[in-house]
Amino acid sequence: MPASRPFLYLETNLLNGRTFTSLEHLNETTMRRLAETADVRVHRETKRRPIDLFAEEKPHLLPLPAQPYDTARVLYRTVDAEGHIAYLQNFYSVPWQRIGELLPVRVTDSELIVYGPDVKEIARHELYPSGVTGQRRTLAAHSPSRDRQQKRELLQQRFAEFGFEGVRFFEELLRARRNGKDEAARVLALLTVYHRADLMRALERAVRYRAFSWFAVERILAAQAKPRSAMEALVSDAREQLDQILRQAPLGPRSTADYQALLEETDDEESHEGETNGSDDSAA
Repeated sequence: MPASRPFLYLETNLLNGRTFTSLEHLNETTMRRLAETADVRVHRETKRRPIDLFAEEKPHLLPLPAQPYDTARVLYRTVDAEGHIAYLQNFYSVPWQRIGELLPVRVTDSELIVYGPDVKEIARHELYPSGVTGQRRTLAAHSPSRDRQQKRELLQQRFAEFGFEGVRFFEELLRARRNGKDEAARVLALLTVYHRADLMRALERAVRYRAFSWFAVERILAAQAKPRSAMEALVSDAREQLDQILRQAPLGPRSTADYQALLEETDDEESHEGETNGSDDSAA
């Protein structure tokens, strides 16, 4: 049969003169038409009905996957100083504590989902329609807490990742600058551009020369460090996450005694089968 024949059949017999409200409606109509005509008609090549051949093949067909194939787009984005990630010139909020981190993002037809380094969901937003740009979706829960002490503690935890000099820079920054917490967040956001090791050295130099400001750290980095590419950022963050996993306590070997119960169950089953077979032979 020429390749154009099936399409000609659909065009002249199924689609002509009909209106469909959805893809599901079209699929339902097509399946019904196939069941009524094509499936029960004797095929010119096989000399058999397709419905009969399908009945023979059905027991040998593999089941479909339990979950549908995920066609969502997966990419990585770095959280900016305002606690947002960018996608197609729009901005979507994440918990502000993630400022400066490179995070995996999953984009479906209607949603944008952001995950933490442990691949647990931390944010979900409705996706802006195609063609819309310059917009922001911000959830109140992602903004810094009104509790100043809590915000200070969370920022201090982030700076503690840079060691003693990081904590000292943070504390002196709060003393020296009126908007110290905001500047601290902007310092963390420099991780979107520079390597963590470079920022650590910049903080150490800032402490040595008592230059406690975001501008001072940025100026040090601009003079002494090289901005990293997106691929370098991805590799660096992945390596840090892997190092954390490897530092966890390893699983030790299990004692063979733990498997004894399984061996005993196997012996009991074989013994039971032997007794059953012996009874059948006697009966025969």
